[in-house]
Amino acid sequence: MKNRWQKLLMVLVLVFFYGCVTAQETRKSSEPPAVKAKTSQVPQPATVKHASVNSLDAPAVYQQPVAPLTTLQCAQCHEPVFNNIKANGGKHQLHCRECHETIHTYRPGKKWQDVVPQCATCHGEAHGPSFLACLACHADPHAPIASLVNLAELEKGCATCHDAQKVEVAKFLSAHTEVSCSECHHTKHGYKPDCRECHEEPHTAYVDNATCIVCHPVHSPKQISYPETTANVVCAGCHGVVAQHLESSHRKHSQQTCVFCHVDQHGYVPDCTKCHAQPHSAAMLKRFDNNCTECHGEPHALILPGHKD
Repeated sequence: MKNRWQKLLMVLVLVFFYGCVTAQETRKSSEPPAVKAKTSQVPQPATVKHASVNSLDAPAVYQQPVAPLTTLQCAQCHEPVFNNIKANGGKHQLHCRECHETIHTYRPGKKWQDVVPQCATCHGEAHGPSFLACLACHADPHAPIASLVNLAELEKGCATCHDAQKVEVAKFLSAHTEVSCSECHHTKHGYKPDCRECHEEPHTAYVDNATCIVCHPVHSPKQISYPETTANVVCAGCHGVVAQHLESSHRKHSQQTCVFCHVDQHGYVPDCTKCHAQPHSAAMLKRFDNNCTECHGEPHALILPGHKD
């Protein structure tokens, strides 16, 4: 009886182990092939990416040639400088190594000016021997024009580049002669003020600066000249009474523009004989001393003295 129970227990143990093994094999065989294939093809980017570098041992790495840094490689550490040049560099949008031929050489005991590129290497004495401290005006070499904001320093040398304007404003005296360059060209180099900053529509409705400059040159505003297309309304802004006489008259003069008679230069008054030759005898003209207005009155209205028109 005892032997029978021992045999039965052994059979049960064998059946249990057989069932476990069979279940494991069934699970393996039932795994979808597509999943297995996908799992086996998962790339290992980190391992692949660095394999070529890490395949060299340390001594071998130091035998490799070192290529010069590219501009984009410089930008990885000097991103603010790169972005500044990108936005404001102008003609200084160069490859870094065109200026910085020797890089990362600044260290204690070495003078800064002996390390950074010298402006004269490319520009020579751009503004003459009196202006060699480039950074006094061009405060940022990576944005040479945008950094021209130190007006107190800039004004010392305005005439170095703008000599014609200096001569003009001094030769033709006006209120503009009395102001400094930076009073008009404030804020930064190249700033051009709106005329209305000082002149609030003095005679005609303001359109833009170009309209003002047609008559008033900026640095010699009293040297007024104008094109032959100038409308009477422009002149009427300052000469309202005269314009009214011309407009209210039915004489032939009212059919002409102001600039037909007052041609080219402001203040020019033509002689009547320019258009009318010699309408009367020499004796008659002599009697009135060639003064046409004694009979014909004010030239814009042409109302005879003593007559109502």
